[in-house]
Amino acid sequence: MNIWLMSSAAALAIIGIVHSVMGERRIFRQWAMAPPTDVRGFHRRILRATWHLPSLLGLGQSALLACLGAAPVAARPDPILQQMMLACLAVSVAASGVLVLWMTRGRHPGGTALVAAAVLMLIGIVRV
Repeated sequence: MNIWLMSSAAALAIIGIVHSVMGERRIFRQWAMAPPTDVRGFHRRILRATWHLPSLLGLGQSALLACLGAAPVAARPDPILQQMMLACLAVSVAASGVLVLWMTRGRHPGGTALVAAAVLMLIGIVRV
């Protein structure tokens, strides 16, 4: 078992769940009580769906990382392929974190959490 990949998987799952829960509590509950008059109902629904997309994608990435991290050596894909897959995931998660940090000027904890998950993945790549 690769504890680094499993830790990154757990971090991404937690980030995804917290993102959805906090969005529902801080944004969409308020919209339900007092819908913004300048945003049509269709647009509010698509914004809500779009809010939850990163959470679902993060949970999917988390599941993939958990499968790769928990798989016995004999069941793992080709090591080069596995490292390429993990590198792609790590780069996309790191880029997402950097984007959030940049756009919020470092004030959103999600950016730091995503970068930390990417670092755990990168360490896990070395340990594959």
